[in-house]
Amino acid sequence: MGTEIKMVSVIRPSVGFHHPNSISLGARVARQCLNDADIDPGSLGLLINAGVYRYKNTGEPAIAALIQKKITDRDHIKNGRIDPPNTFSFDINNGGCGLLTGIEIIHGAIKNGDIACGMVVAGDAEPFFGLSENFNINSAAAAVLLDKSGDSKGFSLFRTYTFPGYSEELVSSSFYGKSRFLRKCRNRLNIMQKESFPDACVECSVKSLFSFLDELKISLNEIDLIIPSQNPLEFPQMLRKRLGMNGSLIELEKTGNMVFHTAGPAFALKKVWDDKRFHNSGNVIFLTIGSGINVSLTLYKN
Repeated sequence: MGTEIKMVSVIRPSVGFHHPNSISLGARVARQCLNDADIDPGSLGLLINAGVYRYKNTGEPAIAALIQKKITDRDHIKNGRIDPPNTFSFDINNGGCGLLTGIEIIHGAIKNGDIACGMVVAGDAEPFFGLSENFNINSAAAAVLLDKSGDSKGFSLFRTYTFPGYSEELVSSSFYGKSRFLRKCRNRLNIMQKESFPDACVECSVKSLFSFLDELKISLNEIDLIIPSQNPLEFPQMLRKRLGMNGSLIELEKTGNMVFHTAGPAFALKKVWDDKRFHNSGNVIFLTIGSGINVSLTLYKN
């Protein structure tokens, strides 16, 4: 028994006067994904949130639990009492690799027969609007719904490779200082990325990819699609040129200097999901990269 992708949904903030809220974005995209798949929220065995930049830097309670609360229909009454959902929800924090980490956890639970289906939600928004330095992350969220497959279709292998020598290439930290909007000092987010970070990401990704292919005992020519992270800026384009894969490595259109972070691979997946390239591809590799540098990969077979 394998694990397959049943549905993927993505969302961007509505145009309005309210600043993006990662919790609301996550709940909206989770609800949309369940509706598109015609799945009741209460049937989810696991709900995992993989977003990094969270509303007001919320650590507790878990963002996944807040999303679950928003999407669960608590008006359903059974035997005179509210029928509680059986979903177990929690957050993981693995940067740009968080989406695949969540998928791997749900895959293991489905494979062991612990749950029938699960969902990973990934999304980011500026924690406090206008109170960050060098924040170039698109406010966005994505949800990937996973279900069991009766055959070998779906995910088959997960691997993560670490390159601690590049740990200082990208650093997010908080500092205490003033902003142009406030008179008083407060904790503010600062993202520090070196100019060499994109090149380092490409080098680490290429090494990891070929190690992964060697373990699978297949060649790059046998891979129909590569769905990568969309961060840092120009990373997919640089990786595509390095591998010579042209249209087989999925790259999103750029919106200035803004990038998609944890939701980026799901946005790339949605692009090929809608135009049917994903379903028509035999071997698909997901390749995610995060600070550390960490590279996570998985093979998906249709």
